[in-house]
Amino acid sequence: MDSNKLRNSGYQLSDRVQFGGIFEPEKCKQIAKQVMELYDSNKDGYIEQNEIAMMLSDAYRAMNKGFNPNSQDVSNCQAILDRKSTGRVHNEDIEQLVQKYFSGQPPAQPVKRVPEKLSRIAQERLEVARRIFKFVDKDNSGVLTEEEVPELLKETYKHMGMNDYEPTKEDVVIWIQMTDTDGDGKVTLEDYEQLVLDSLRKQGISLE
Repeated sequence: MDSNKLRNSGYQLSDRVQFGGIFEPEKCKQIAKQVMELYDSNKDGYIEQNEIAMMLSDAYRAMNKGFNPNSQDVSNCQAILDRKSTGRVHNEDIEQLVQKYFSGQPPAQPVKRVPEKLSRIAQERLEVARRIFKFVDKDNSGVLTEEEVPELLKETYKHMGMNDYEPTKEDVVIWIQMTDTDGDGKVTLEDYEQLVLDSLRKQGISLE
């Protein structure tokens, strides 16, 4: 990127550029606000799937590439943007994403803990998840890297009766982005547990 053009555009270059950051955190907030204003067409404070489709199309058009996203593309994008797994994308989600990729430091993530009291089905799902995680984490490091995630995905699908599932690289990247709460490229057991609980919530299954 031409730094002179960037300065002339009115954006403030961060002194953390050498470490991967481009914009100061406050500028990231402003950019996120502008994104919301541009794509939240009905001004309800959220970006819905049809608006995500427009966002994807514009992003590819900016790279001089034609792209007509299908429903799966939109769902994958929504899963990445929806950092709190609420089912909707709002300003804070966009802000975290912008800070993750354009600031020299990732935004602080709220600490999530597994509730002390869980329903029987939630406990059973967590036990299965913990066994799979332990099986895949061969070096007992407590974290899974991108190289270990495919085996976890295959073992997870086996428990659902799908023995022939072979995750693609894109599947792995999307799954890590959904699960890795601090953006360090690694998935902890706590990250995985939270993903399982969030999935149960989205299915309407009570956790308590």
